[in-house]
Amino acid sequence: MTLTAKFLAQRIAFEQAYEDGRWERLKPYFTDDMTYEVMNMPFHCVIEGVDAFAAGLKWSTDRFDKLCVREVGFDRRLAEEGNNVVSHSGIRFTYNGSPPIATRLWEIATFRDGLIDRIIDIYDPGDAERFNDWMAQWGEGLDPRYQ
Repeated sequence: MTLTAKFLAQRIAFEQAYEDGRWERLKPYFTDDMTYEVMNMPFHCVIEGVDAFAAGLKWSTDRFDKLCVREVGFDRRLAEEGNNVVSHSGIRFTYNGSPPIATRLWEIATFRDGLIDRIIDIYDPGDAERFNDWMAQWGEGLDPRYQ
């Protein structure tokens, strides 16, 4: 199986976990000591270990994504280079009648021994300021942090 196919299988598992709350289903796709990093957003973070990563995803999606109307993966581009799979796509949220907030990000998944060892989400320049403005006006009761 190519790294791209493994990456896409992990994304399918993510969406299933998002729906049913069984975040442990992601563990087979990652090394135990994996790292997750978010950059260029107010909720930037570095999370070490697959258990902390799964807990962080649950925390963030329960307190932000699931409270909003969410559209993911629009205008996605995907490429495999060496031991990396690189994706650039958009995500859009609305909340309680708000105008949509759309952001775009690069996601870089680095593989080691066939498993994802590191994921870096790098949001496009300017998205953090627009997200902060949207949160200030519409985000009462939302918490996008991972920890």
